[in-house]
Amino acid sequence: MSGNFLFLHVNEWADFETTDALPLSQGYILANLKKHGYSGHIIGEYKNRPLAPHDFHNELKRLRPEAIGFSVYEENFRRVRVWARMAKSLDPGITVVLGGPQVTFMPAEGLAQMAEVDVLCRGEGEEVMLNIARALDHGKPLTDVAGICCRVNGSLVETGECPGLEELDNLPSPYLDDTIDFRGKSRVILLSSRGCASSCTFCYTPRACARKVRYHSVERLIEEMKYLQSQGVNDFWFADPNFAQSRKRLETFLEAIINRVPGASFWCQTRYNLVDGKLLALLKRAGAHTIAFGLESAHAPTLKRINKRLDLEKMSKAVSLSQDAGIDVELFTLFGLPGESMENAMSTLDFVKRSKVRVEGNSISQQLHVFFGTPISENPAEHGISALPMAKPAYRSICRDFQTDSMSEEEIRQMSLIWRLNRQDFHDDVASATNLFSIAGFITRHKKYLDSRPEADMMLYKIYMELDEPAAAAACLERLGKKFQGNSEVDALLTGPFTCFKTKRRAIAHQGCKVIFDCKGLMHGSVVPETECRFSIATLGNSVLLADFEKGLMGMKAGSASQFNVVFPEDYGNSKLAGQRLVFQVYLYQVLEPVIFALPEEMGLKAAKNMYRFDDLIHLKMYNENLYYMVLRDSVLHSFSGNLNDMVSLLNYYLKLGFMEKAMDIAYSFPREPLIMGHVGRILQINGFPEEAIEFLLLAADTNEEIENQRIKAHIALKQYREAEEVAGDPRLATSLQTMNLRVKLASLLDLPVPEYLRRLDLLLDSQIKMMRAGI
Repeated sequence: MSGNFLFLHVNEWADFETTDALPLSQGYILANLKKHGYSGHIIGEYKNRPLAPHDFHNELKRLRPEAIGFSVYEENFRRVRVWARMAKSLDPGITVVLGGPQVTFMPAEGLAQMAEVDVLCRGEGEEVMLNIARALDHGKPLTDVAGICCRVNGSLVETGECPGLEELDNLPSPYLDDTIDFRGKSRVILLSSRGCASSCTFCYTPRACARKVRYHSVERLIEEMKYLQSQGVNDFWFADPNFAQSRKRLETFLEAIINRVPGASFWCQTRYNLVDGKLLALLKRAGAHTIAFGLESAHAPTLKRINKRLDLEKMSKAVSLSQDAGIDVELFTLFGLPGESMENAMSTLDFVKRSKVRVEGNSISQQLHVFFGTPISENPAEHGISALPMAKPAYRSICRDFQTDSMSEEEIRQMSLIWRLNRQDFHDDVASATNLFSIAGFITRHKKYLDSRPEADMMLYKIYMELDEPAAAAACLERLGKKFQGNSEVDALLTGPFTCFKTKRRAIAHQGCKVIFDCKGLMHGSVVPETECRFSIATLGNSVLLADFEKGLMGMKAGSASQFNVVFPEDYGNSKLAGQRLVFQVYLYQVLEPVIFALPEEMGLKAAKNMYRFDDLIHLKMYNENLYYMVLRDSVLHSFSGNLNDMVSLLNYYLKLGFMEKAMDIAYSFPREPLIMGHVGRILQINGFPEEAIEFLLLAADTNEEIENQRIKAHIALKQYREAEEVAGDPRLATSLQTMNLRVKLASLLDLPVPEYLRRLDLLLDSQIKMMRAGI
């Protein structure tokens, strides 16, 4: 027995350091292969760690694997095909196996459209891959292996079902045998069970597991947790969907965690009707910090249509009980469900917010995915779902490319954007004055979709106030007053008062004023890097600064320097600084006095026009983008000044803030040089102004590939697919990978025949492989 096997974990949407980067499924499969005498390795490609072609080549050369396996999801399919084709180009004899949720119920025709793939794994990967290994090892035909789809003499063969293991403990732990590299991870994924006995129409899991739930023993789980804890991992993510399915088993498990893995913490998910106050108290004692429930929808008729047996009142109670027990709650939700209207979908967001569940992590809703194997996918029309007219190969499911008889494509997109608008990180960033231009750009770029919700103007109001744009802020308040009067949050905001600030030369810092300063803290004469800041802005008296630091600022005059002691609290978040006394050196650039207005219109008309003067624009942009913008706005007349970088930056900021007139004043002031016009067009396109972008991109036409590709993207954004196709068909773009990729997209959008879609995709993939091999 000499078989070697390579697994490639393609996860381009997760950073290597995150829990999502752990290849648990592949780890189980490889661990089982190793148990039976085979060997192998798992390599990965992640968002922040792309796999280099020469590393892939070296791994193939070192292992000389008989087969290479991939776990396929909708999001990584294209990239999986690239690496599968790369493997075949380097070793034509290697067997390429695809598995995972996208493959389990994929039509056999999908395999016929992927020349680089040999096998689709239909059953549980541990058993199927082991049997594939044995067949390859003994020279037997793959048709002897149950649970796969493969080619035989050009024909597709389905080999029948492969029963899964009844005893999960018979599978070795990929952690205990060091199959999975979890170094650098603060949390790891564990499975305490597999399967789900529910019958929700949107989910393929019940069909894949024949509606059975199987369990790992408590002893096995405790052994894994103790080992991982000994290696520095203390937080666990139990990914099985029914963590509390067996009450008795769970109570035994939780008691074992308390007694044998003290200090552990974990995330878990289960059904709301499986928990009560007593169990939640035990979960908390055992270390549960977060529990997730499947809500899906807060509209009872919609729940009935997707066969989700759920009592909304009892769900609300379960959420409250969990929160009262000190456990955070996440709620899985979907929109675009059968029969669900826009109003129905909005009620789900309102339920989540009313339940005081933060819209983050798993509580950020997503559109229904119509995957292979779900009851909905078997007859979409019966569920009121119609696929959008677009070319798709047989290996791709409907996924998100649909509309329903009660929600149009535009409304589904709108709902997606409204959920994103309510993300907790957006609100946290606005509160801390970070990423303001990115958030403002999201709102203004999607203005027509977000106008129906008060959150958009409420957030923009705060951003404009932070950037000292009182007139724009007042306009937000005016719109809120006209459209959303009666909304409690809006009414509270409109009652005022409204605080603006006014620059005063040589002003003295005092309570309520805004200050701009540099500082650094010294311990035993050496600067502590964590205390250094440049061009910081703070309002005195709002409890953001440390009490001693704020006290030291009081009485300082703008344009002066000072030195004072600061004692950090004992419970300060940075253990290096907690309880320490530091000497702070501070330079105060500017002091702005507060000016209070009672009415929004008064603020818009009477607020002072402040001037911000700083010469060090390079460091200003690096340390405080908000202040950099305010300096550019106040120092650059809206005409080309000769400083291309700063002018381009101001153009970009104006577009994100929705100041279109000011932005276009700048855009038209640039010299009519093709390269500059192309750059302006690109910025307009990126910021969601494709019509204006085309005007400038045409002035740079035929300059380079990038300009032409931006023109194609602009036409696609305007749904001018024929015009985009005409530009993309230029022979001079024939070797551009970006153009090839756009032509594949256009084949889909134009609903061209599938063979033409596949021809374009093959051309793209082959070109990518050629380029990758050139780099080896």
